[in-house]
Amino acid sequence: MSADLQLCIHSVPADEVVALLDLMREHKLHGEYERGPVEALTLGQVYRARDAALGLCEEVAARLEEDAPNAVFELWQDPHWSADGHYHAHVPQFGHFEAGCDAEGVPHVGVHDLIQRLSNSPAATLGDWMAGEGAGLLGVAVLAVVGEYRAQRSSGS
Repeated sequence: MSADLQLCIHSVPADEVVALLDLMREHKLHGEYERGPVEALTLGQVYRARDAALGLCEEVAARLEEDAPNAVFELWQDPHWSADGHYHAHVPQFGHFEAGCDAEGVPHVGVHDLIQRLSNSPAATLGDWMAGEGAGLLGVAVLAVVGEYRAQRSSGS
């Protein structure tokens, strides 16, 4: 079984670009109009590997964090049939966030998981929960940074 794998690099230090490009070539991640191996990295562009084996997203996310630990990236594998897609984001100062997602890489947290986590802290106020476990579960810090990069790109800055 397979589904498209997509990667967007928002930021990467110059000394990690070669390792990142090697990884992209290894997993056949291409820009929309590219046919051959990726020769140069364009920040903010979505690179895609068509029909990647299901579960490859986890392997690629781990390698990205190992080979380019200072990169800010989003990686997701599209949903397959009735199963959610899988989303990973990494921001060096805040760490890793993962969740289910749709085909556009929009992450979401399942209601059952949210209810279970909320019920683990019945005495906590919503503010307390969001300042602790909730912020991690919802990826607040990581998604805020990713959102800033997306906003900068869409405004042309």
